[in-house]
Amino acid sequence: MNPTELDDNVFNRDIDNPQGEKFRNQLNNQDFVFAPGMYHALDARIAEMTGHDAAYMSGYSTVLGQFGFPDLEMVTMTEMVENAKRMAEATNLPIIADCDTGYGGIHNVRRAVREYEKAGVAAVHIEDQTTPKRCGHIAGKQIIPREKAEARFTAAVDAKQSEDTVVIARTDAYGSANGDWEEHLERGRMYADAGVDLVWPEMPNPSREDAVNYAETIHETHPDLKLAFNYSSSFAWSEEDDPLTFQELGDLGYKYIFITLAGLHSGAHAVYEDFKKLAEADETGQFELEDRYLEHPTESHHELSFVSRYQDIETKFDPEARRRIEQSEGFSDEETDPITSDDD
Repeated sequence: MNPTELDDNVFNRDIDNPQGEKFRNQLNNQDFVFAPGMYHALDARIAEMTGHDAAYMSGYSTVLGQFGFPDLEMVTMTEMVENAKRMAEATNLPIIADCDTGYGGIHNVRRAVREYEKAGVAAVHIEDQTTPKRCGHIAGKQIIPREKAEARFTAAVDAKQSEDTVVIARTDAYGSANGDWEEHLERGRMYADAGVDLVWPEMPNPSREDAVNYAETIHETHPDLKLAFNYSSSFAWSEEDDPLTFQELGDLGYKYIFITLAGLHSGAHAVYEDFKKLAEADETGQFELEDRYLEHPTESHHELSFVSRYQDIETKFDPEARRRIEQSEGFSDEETDPITSDDD
């Protein structure tokens, strides 16, 4: 067969995305969907244990938590997708993943969307910064021209292999070196017209007025447009005179709300304090840590990692596994049913 005669299915395969469907249903039926930001699989599992709707794979959290870098697009698409895959496999929650700028030109954007889909994420967000991008709250960001941005998001939407996959367009026009408030609004309208599911207007400050103004203005022309809001860890919300609440944001149409570095700040603070105590007080530091985690839902690392489920699988397929478990010391699943032979 001539290569030019290959079935178009080589380039356009349909796949199921149950997590995307779940996330869409949440967006359509809840006042808002909240997802704490995180960077590893255990935090995704804990997000589910603590009753969250979804989990957000934060780009800054991933590059700092996994590599020790600042968020300057120094981590590759492959590395980001691999982290998203680990998180998606660790929880039943929908994963929303940072896809940076799409990692290059049109073909890179399309491949990135599909690689994230294969990893099992519910949604990706892509931004309109130049490459390499930077965290929206690090000085020096710049946006690409409108026509290139429109092409980027149109290509991302077209690349989806599941209609349930959610594509979020982020604009950094407000606060960038070559943008302003009006551009921020016009970019949101343009990306909505390109077919994205949500628009994320990144804000350079915690201004209540800006958040309200953006939502009310863009809904004049796009009344049904769902918005995303970064309740950014770059801001000290508790020090604001009248900080925005999640419910207020949801009522304004910000249907997806997230705190980018929630897990990283929580974890870094706790680890710093505990490591400092260990350095200063030796075993007393461990005793104090145990006082906090014994009889807590996170007490058993064996239960967090589902050791008992893996032992069940092991004993199902390996006849000797039961004997080894019973004759050795250590954590075991007492609820595992005894293995019986076909003759029993």
